[in-house]
Amino acid sequence: MAAVVSWYGPLIDLSAAAGHVGGFVQFLVSVRRVLPHQEQNAATGRTYHRIILEVGDDTRSSFSVSLWSNNTSSTIVAGDVLLLQNIKIVEFRNGLEGRASQMSAVQILMNSKDLVQPEGIDEFIINCKVGNATRSKLRRVSEWIVHTKRTCAENHQQVMSKNWKERMKNDTTDFLSISELLPQSKPCNLNIYASIGKIVLMGSLSLELKGQSSVIEKHSLSGHNDIVRDFITTGCKLCGLPLYQKNLHGDSTYPIDCPDNPKYLHVIGQIYKPFMIYVQDQTGQVPVLVKNKVAEALFSNISADDVSECYKSRHCMLVGTCESGH
Repeated sequence: MAAVVSWYGPLIDLSAAAGHVGGFVQFLVSVRRVLPHQEQNAATGRTYHRIILEVGDDTRSSFSVSLWSNNTSSTIVAGDVLLLQNIKIVEFRNGLEGRASQMSAVQILMNSKDLVQPEGIDEFIINCKVGNATRSKLRRVSEWIVHTKRTCAENHQQVMSKNWKERMKNDTTDFLSISELLPQSKPCNLNIYASIGKIVLMGSLSLELKGQSSVIEKHSLSGHNDIVRDFITTGCKLCGLPLYQKNLHGDSTYPIDCPDNPKYLHVIGQIYKPFMIYVQDQTGQVPVLVKNKVAEALFSNISADDVSECYKSRHCMLVGTCESGH
């Protein structure tokens, strides 16, 4: 497409980013994923909050853009269509990414809900207060989004894994997509229909969100295969909190009272340690905290006590075999 030059830089396709390294440009893109991120200044020790967006357009399906966290960027969710202005193209880890500066601007032209009904998109684009070149790009990106969603839906119907439970047609109105879930700011009960992407142990989480490993990745890479120690511990069977849980300072965070018992007493036993599962659908991904009771349901109603007893008996058998072998 022809570049339209303004104070914000030329409006370019993502596929043309390599020709603008070191320069400032405009992008009109669809948000695929939103990842919060923290960086620490080595000189001052101050922590800066940034938001990493995985975006795409009709010329390139994936590209990373880093924004400063502010009132506008904090409201961005997967599925939004953005006009990013004054974004600098930089080389990063043998690739390219866009980085916001103090002069950058972000406009949310369309949110994920505007694209739910394709019939109303044309009217929305016509009434959008942007220039002709931007409107033309907005139309192409919108058509690309609709086409991509339709293709994903068709492929999902054609290639249905045997381990997946297909949603009943009459239940579709009872479930939200993840992009509709993210804007919810008040505590409430909602239903979503999504698949589990990976399980992340709480012990591997860090403030910088670095080094997150799924259970499979951890046990494949480290050679440590005692998965029971990672999942089972002593704690309260009702509230699901570990008995020996500590904070970063080494102090115990175990509450005196159990919030799930009318008598405020903990019921001590073997429990599943709290862990995170990342669930995803076509619109995005979100982490979900899983505690003991939910973990039991997730693991085919097998209790932590049963897992622990099975592990102990098997461990004793292995020890006995080794001793007899010597």
